[in-house]
Amino acid sequence: MKKTSNVWFAVVILAVATLACGATSTLTPTLDVNEAAATLVAATLAALTQNAPQQPSDTPNLLRALPPEASPTFAPTMPPLPPALRVAYVKDNNAWIWTEGLGTLALTASGDVQDVRISGDGLVVAYVRQSAPFSPEIWAVDNDGSNTRLLVSSADFWATYTGSPSDAPSGIGPYQFGWRPGTHILYYNAEPLFEGPGLMGYDDLHTVNADTLAKVTIFSSGDGGKFYFSTDGAQMAIVTPTSISLANADGSNLRPDVLTFASVITYSEYLYYPSPVWAADSNVLRVTIPPADPMLTPLNPTGVWYIPTDGSPAVLSTNILAIPFAWPDTAISPDLARIAYAQSIGLPADNMRELHLANADGSADTVYMMGESLELINWLPNSTQFVFVVRGSGATRGIHVGTVGGGYITLSADPTKMRDIAWVDDTHFLYLWSNSGTWELRYNILSGVGSTLLDKGQIWGYDFSK
Repeated sequence: MKKTSNVWFAVVILAVATLACGATSTLTPTLDVNEAAATLVAATLAALTQNAPQQPSDTPNLLRALPPEASPTFAPTMPPLPPALRVAYVKDNNAWIWTEGLGTLALTASGDVQDVRISGDGLVVAYVRQSAPFSPEIWAVDNDGSNTRLLVSSADFWATYTGSPSDAPSGIGPYQFGWRPGTHILYYNAEPLFEGPGLMGYDDLHTVNADTLAKVTIFSSGDGGKFYFSTDGAQMAIVTPTSISLANADGSNLRPDVLTFASVITYSEYLYYPSPVWAADSNVLRVTIPPADPMLTPLNPTGVWYIPTDGSPAVLSTNILAIPFAWPDTAISPDLARIAYAQSIGLPADNMRELHLANADGSADTVYMMGESLELINWLPNSTQFVFVVRGSGATRGIHVGTVGGGYITLSADPTKMRDIAWVDDTHFLYLWSNSGTWELRYNILSGVGSTLLDKGQIWGYDFSK
């Protein structure tokens, strides 16, 4: 939809003013982007119509109306906006996108979307849709809602099946999918779909180019696994429930089984895949591996491993006694220098835990806080702050941001209201907020004033690019 020059200018100024306002740790809604944009645009147009040299008193001083003789002229086609935060999300079974300074846009209307991934440059959104039971497909659409195309059909997923017809599942769909950094190449692997419970991957790996639609099978069933790209996108870790291998992004230079381990019993219908963390320079990784049986007493330790990228075996850095089933996938800081984890103390019925901070080699291990049902959520990009939750009762109940060697900031005193916290940078973060039976997608700044409402409805997943 085309917008007039004044509307476009007002929305851009609104985005600047919104970012300048900041956000508060109370997460009280203070701004609805779409409503505020409409209000500001109306005020600006009214001022221009009256040839007023100054804006009305209720309009921000940042925006000044020019008299008609001094009004600027714009080319019919505006130059592209500078890079902005874009958030793709699923609302009411459709794919949507919110763009900083522009607001929300529905990308689909099919009502059958299940998940989304946005490319690193924010230009393409891949999404999983399922128009018929047990027949998921992966589609893509440009960020303006144009050029919708099918990337992986149900027939493509069935083509990955190598078992006997008598053992065939009810369907086959994506187990994991995501963009290779710096490209429009989508990587995915497959999983069987059953009418009953069950969650497992086929440990394969395929790619599809969202621009050319070219497809490549990198690893057949049993030869691949879940993929974790290096920061530069040149390499990937290939993870199975019993091993980690390394390879170039195209599958070449395979360094198999740099770390092997016993499969972790989950006492459920899914298999556990560890989550390695790449260094910023893409030269090394670290990973935590829980004990094979987390229900044994006494509890066996979780290993923290260092993985070189030259194909040599991984090296055990330290062991930690992390709580069972709250898998410490987020224990390792982004710079690989620290670990954080929760450890049980006292009687099991009391469910009391300590939050430990330590160097990655296990040295300088200290107790940061104690609380009921305490758990680590994730690290901030700066590797000196971290998010943790205390779900029990008491003064420390809530979701907080702690600082190594310092105190903490409370994001929400009610830990049930907030989930899916993702950090855009060291201070800005996205999250889902529960409000009277609906979920709100919000954008906030740590220790700021006010939060920005992006959208609300039945929202259950999102991805972002910046």
